[in-house]
Amino acid sequence: MTLLLCAATARELAGLAPGFAPPGLPPLAVAPGGATDDPWPEMRLWPLPLRRGRALCCLTGVGPLNAALALGLALERARAEGTPVSVVCNAGLAGAFSLEDRPLRSLCLVREEIWPEYGLNDGRSVVAGAFGFPLWQPPGGAPVRDRLPLAGADVLGAGAAALPAVRSLTVAGVTASRERAEQLCRSYGADLENMEGFAVAYACARAGLPCVEARCVSNKVGPRARDEKDFAGALHALAGVLPALNCN
Repeated sequence: MTLLLCAATARELAGLAPGFAPPGLPPLAVAPGGATDDPWPEMRLWPLPLRRGRALCCLTGVGPLNAALALGLALERARAEGTPVSVVCNAGLAGAFSLEDRPLRSLCLVREEIWPEYGLNDGRSVVAGAFGFPLWQPPGGAPVRDRLPLAGADVLGAGAAALPAVRSLTVAGVTASRERAEQLCRSYGADLENMEGFAVAYACARAGLPCVEARCVSNKVGPRARDEKDFAGALHALAGVLPALNCN
């Protein structure tokens, strides 16, 4: 089994694998927007030794467009190099709609991804089912619109992971208003908000690969006070993802 471990930014990859120094990449703990956060112009894959085998690591870049394009390139690169991917693990930070339910620095296993921006927008909400075009109609399967189920940790041969299962939604624009945060939470029943999850899961679905997604809560969705965010702490807590999935 070849695991592809992907993260949006170099700092998230550094949090997932402390001490990991991919050849040809400067130190990973760089400021957001630094050159090492950009996977282009060339998709690079770095081998990461694990207790249970080996993974390939890649950076997707931030946002759904970067994530979808990067996954396609990474999967093709791995195939061309003779190490075709059999399962993808997408991990990184996310905002929580309720810090009481999902506290800062807590790790979660995403079991459903939602894209709340696909469908018919009537000015108040977006309804995917009212739009005549699904994203994709798999042969013999139900049309894919704005929701995708994700695999559990069992596909890694790990059994049930000691992480709570959550529902997450993916946005291209981070929610900064209380009204939008409440509307998204109410409409979709989501626990978390991220910027790459649905795109990675969709690329995996189109490729016929299981996708596992783990997130660490770094902030409250919407306006937040100083004590409602801890990006540094969440990056540090990402080190618990691979052990929780029994990969390291």
